[in-house]
Amino acid sequence: MLRFPKYKYLLLFLDIIIVNLSFFISAVLIKEVANIKDFSASSQFIFSLIFSLLLAFIFQWNALYRINVFSTRVPQLIRLLKSISIGLAIYVIVGFLSKFTLIYNSRLVFISFATLLISLFTLYRVILLPQFLKHFMNLKIFKRKCIIVGGGELGKRILNDITAKPELGLEIAGIVDDNITPGARILNGYKILGNVGDIIKICEEQNVDEIIIGIDNITHERLIKIIEEAKKTKCTVRLTSSIFKVIPNRLTTEYYIDFPTVTLTRGLYSEIYLIQKRIVDFAISLIALIFLSPFFLLIAVLIKMTSRGPVFYVHERVGKDGKRFKMYKFRTMYLDADKDKTRVEWMKKFIENGEHPDGETSSKKVVDKRKITPIGRILRKFSIDELPQLINVLKGEMSLVGPRPVLPYEYEMFKPWYYERNKVLPGCTGFWQVYGRAKTNFDDMVLMDIYYIQNMSPWLDLQIILKTIPVMLFGKGGG
Repeated sequence: MLRFPKYKYLLLFLDIIIVNLSFFISAVLIKEVANIKDFSASSQFIFSLIFSLLLAFIFQWNALYRINVFSTRVPQLIRLLKSISIGLAIYVIVGFLSKFTLIYNSRLVFISFATLLISLFTLYRVILLPQFLKHFMNLKIFKRKCIIVGGGELGKRILNDITAKPELGLEIAGIVDDNITPGARILNGYKILGNVGDIIKICEEQNVDEIIIGIDNITHERLIKIIEEAKKTKCTVRLTSSIFKVIPNRLTTEYYIDFPTVTLTRGLYSEIYLIQKRIVDFAISLIALIFLSPFFLLIAVLIKMTSRGPVFYVHERVGKDGKRFKMYKFRTMYLDADKDKTRVEWMKKFIENGEHPDGETSSKKVVDKRKITPIGRILRKFSIDELPQLINVLKGEMSLVGPRPVLPYEYEMFKPWYYERNKVLPGCTGFWQVYGRAKTNFDDMVLMDIYYIQNMSPWLDLQIILKTIPVMLFGKGGG
């Protein structure tokens, strides 16, 4: 089963074709007009293909494969122009640095290529695509069968939205609900197919492609269990619930109905992906440690000059499956400042009900700032104190991207559903660090970690790493 709906693969294919077509037309025409002879067809093909994949990456970054974006005109045009501008800027820089003939020696190629890109993408994506989407999505090849989990008010509203929008290409097979008798019919005559415990059997019998969970009045624990059952079917799992509202509040999600829909399918979380992730972690952490070693030496000197105590702060954290390990950080506080019983009480209140010691309901770090050293303030602001965790990554105790590891006493305070976040290796950075940072309560922090785990992929890891860079450079949310 494909991870994404077929129409997204078709859209990606057309985008790549248009980029390559625009480049080849520009190259061939300008070659004749400008009489450029120092020109390799093979290098042109390679450059064009790489650029088309780069632009597809930028399109994905700017949500141009979300149906709520590409089925509209003005939002799509704005994102298109932004994405193409970024792509062309990279095009010019690479062309200048590589001295590639058709870029470096000919401005006409660039002008022609840019004009064709903007014109063709505007014609195909902004003018034609929304117009013909309804017709294409009704074709059998793009049709997707779905079930709705939840027969309450939210589930009925989702059902109404889907039936009113044929351009979504969704066909509703029925409803799954634990509180309504199987066989009963609700809104518009749709049938209750069974309860959540039967969802695997239901999906097999009905040949279901997507599961849409639409429930509000439910506990976190029960919702997580429903998600786990839905994932066993290997269908695309989407969730609409106020409980997960922190996700659409932080990033563009799939609004293919009038409610923000969070995808919770377990991405590429497989043995192959985990092996690839470990190889990348090892290689990057090793190179980074070698490259940063002079910088580490400078920080070590500054720490020793400004306060008494060791350079590194080594403390026990809880990692994957509850396994404990020693995590490394640059010391940013005065000696013995971590022996603070008040902080334990503060964290207990924060984990239990999101109550911050300052009376705020946010995830600001619970720390007595009076105990931070002068150099420590700078290290914490720009997250430089976290860099020694590359040692943990090298050892296989952490990953570059993943949920942040917690202290043992914090782990012991966890609610049962919190343990979902400890099913993977903890990370140096993660979804919460770049999308939530110091603006979320503890429940939302865990939900963001769960969202990451359900959508783990090289693309999401790269996106988080790239977004971490400005967080560190500008000190956003640090301290």
